[in-house]
Amino acid sequence: MKTPRFSPRALANLARALTATVLLALLAGVAGADLAPKLPLYRVLLYSALAALALFLAVVVAAVVLSTLYQFVLRKGGTDPQWFWFSAEPPGLVQLREQAKKEAEAAEDPAR
Repeated sequence: MKTPRFSPRALANLARALTATVLLALLAGVAGADLAPKLPLYRVLLYSALAALALFLAVVVAAVVLSTLYQFVLRKGGTDPQWFWFSAEPPGLVQLREQAKKEAEAAEDPAR
């Protein structure tokens, strides 16, 4: 399996998103420090930063898993992964496929 290559811009955007997530969690930790008055502020901030990091990693893992699933579906001939919610193909797709098949056959055999 190939290892994915990330552009520096993508890594920078990922780092910005992680930083923003952790900073927002720290802000929420400071605001919520009154909920645990006996707990020192540094511990509240540490717990909120760890919770934000765990949430961020869960979102990244979910995005990778769903992207892999959607790519698999498309490679195996699926129309669109979003159509899993419906019981049939999109309207008119069957006719479009038949038309494309006939055109491909006509292009292969010009005698027809």
